[in-house]
Amino acid sequence: MIRQEAKETLWRWRELGIGILFSFLGLFWFIQSFGLLKWMGGGFVVLGLMLIFIGQQRGRFRHSEKGVGVVGFVEGQITYFGPIEGGAIAVSDITGVTLITHEGIKCWRLDQNGQDALIIPVSARGAEHLFDAFAEITGFPLEPMLRQLAQKATQSSIIWRRDDYGHDQKYLH
Repeated sequence: MIRQEAKETLWRWRELGIGILFSFLGLFWFIQSFGLLKWMGGGFVVLGLMLIFIGQQRGRFRHSEKGVGVVGFVEGQITYFGPIEGGAIAVSDITGVTLITHEGIKCWRLDQNGQDALIIPVSARGAEHLFDAFAEITGFPLEPMLRQLAQKATQSSIIWRRDDYGHDQKYLH
């Protein structure tokens, strides 16, 4: 039987572990084999290195603590259902992303023109789907976002804003 904490840690860093396994297997095949298997080994090394890069970013984004609410991300739309607040926002409509502290909890604030902001706790169930949503946004700084997320700051920090942030003209009657 594996301890729950160890299981959660392994699950958090799963892509990184798979990437390491692919890299070692590919390196073994590349060194020990010949012909087609040798070249497949080289491909496995490249694939493993890509998984390591992606896995370390996703692992840094995920949180092990359990927060309130449930986050969903389906066909370009983020939904959040919490005990008090909730809502939905299309990724294409997001004009700003801010990391805030809301009622003592670290949260994402997703802004859109003409609508109220959507506040999502960082530790909400399914919040790891926000990484995929943020990766879809053109010009979104993933690495600076991960650094801000790792800090223990209680002040708000703007992660990204679109050029038309705060311009509500196209949403008026």
